[in-house]
Formats: sequence, C-alpha cells, structure tokens
Amino acid sequence: MKLSRHKFVRRLLNYYRTHFHIDVPFIILIDGTFAFEALQWKIQIDEQLKAYLETDQIKCSTTLCAIRETELLGKIAFGAMLILKQYEIIRCDHHPAISAEKCFQHVLRKDSTKQYFLASQSLSLREYSREHRPDLPTMLITHNAINLERPSLLSHSIVDENKKERLKVSKHESNVLKKIKEELHLDEDKNGIPKKKKKKAGVNPLSNKKKKKKSLKTQSVNGKRKRRRTRQIRMSSHLKEHLKELQKTFSIKDFFQQKTFF
Repeated sequence: MKLSRHKFVRRLLNYYRTHFHIDVPFIILIDGTFAFEALQWKIQIDEQLKAYLETDQIKCSTTLCAIRETELLGKIAFGAMLILKQYEIIRCDHHPAISAEKCFQHVLRKDSTKQYFLASQSLSLREYSREHRPDLPTMLITHNAINLERPSLLSHSIVDENKKERLKVSKHESNVLKKIKEELHLDEDKNGIPKKKKKKAGVNPLSNKKKKKKSLKTQSVNGKRKRRRTRQIRMSSHLKEHLKELQKTFSIKDFFQQKTFF
C-alpha cells in the first residue's frame, strides 16, 4: 500500500474514532455486490481488510436476505454466495426474504446504536447510509483494491455542531462565574467605586477639516470688483544706477544681507 493511501486511511479512521466513537472490533457489513466484485478482481476480502484497516480485529457479517439474493441469481453469483456463507449472519427477521439493499437499510435503521462499516458496490445503498447514518464509514472496491469513501457533508456538519455545543458555556457555569465576580468585586475599582461604563467615542475633532477662510484679495463694492493695488517703492535715478552696477558683481539678495547701501 502506498504511503499516501496509508495516511488517508489513518486520517479517516481517526476522524470516525474521534467524532463517532467507532473502535475495534470493526464489524463489516458485506452484500453480494461487494463479494461478486472481490471475486472478479481475485481479492481476499479478509486479508485485504486487515492490511487496509491495520488491525486483525475484524468481523465480516451479512444477512440471510443477501445470501438468498445471490442464490436466486444462480450460476452468475454462485461464487459470491459461497463467500457470504462464510461470514457471521445478522438476524433481519424477513419472511419471505427481501432484496439485500432493503434488508441492509432495515438493519441500519434497527441497530442505530451499533457501529458498522458498510461494504457495497450499490451506489443507492451507500448514499442511503451517508444520508441516514452519517456516523458509519462506507467502502467499495475500485482500482483492484478496497477503498474507504470520504465522509459526507452531513457528517462534517454534525461534527461542526458538536464542536460548537462543547464550546458553549452552560447556565450553571455562567451562574458560577457571576458569583465569583460578585465575591471578588471584579466589577469595582480598587477604591470600591463601581466602574463606569465607557460611552461610545464621538468623532475625533482632529480628523475634521476646518473651513478655509475666503481670500481677501478681491472685494466688491456695490456689486463691482475692486482691484487691489500693490505699492511700489520709488527710488532716485542715481540709486537705480548704483544698484545696476552692484547686480553685475553679486546678487541683490547678497546686497540686502550686507545692510549697507552706500
């Protein structure tokens, strides 16, 4: 068995063991279709199940209705009939006998607390088990080997609900917590003053932008725009000539920094 297949089986068995308490000995409920397919691929059911599930504690079982069904099919299912007759028979109390599929459905409903592994090639029977008994693993023969099917969506939903129920605080636990808080005065400050409940914080004033003031560059008088004039500094002609000579040597900025004009 490949390592990936080996890990897959272990993970599934741990899943059913943890959440649905399936444990050894494993009871395998086998019908005629599974026995017929095993015969076609020359699979030794007992040996391969022990190797696949990694345990010797396996009990293969069937019902009288399943054996009767293979007998009615004649030579085609003769080998499957011989295989089923080797296994432990579960009482179904059907007189006269009914089809193996209906018989297995009845057994799953009747023994709702008993844990089985359902081994069948019938798709409708496996789907019935996955819908009505999501706690049971189902298996079939594919690619010349016995394979477990993945858990159904219903199985996963039941597991999720059980986890939520376990995490919930019971009424008794909540009452105990309230009493402990009252005894230890956890709802009061060190000075014995009860803690005030925090109010909802308002809008941060720093996050609000202040309104910008309108520019005073333009003012209107009687509906007309008033032009704003800038005052110009008047200089004498000999001062202007002197400034032009200075600009040739250094900038006006340096000139004013010296604070000397003449």
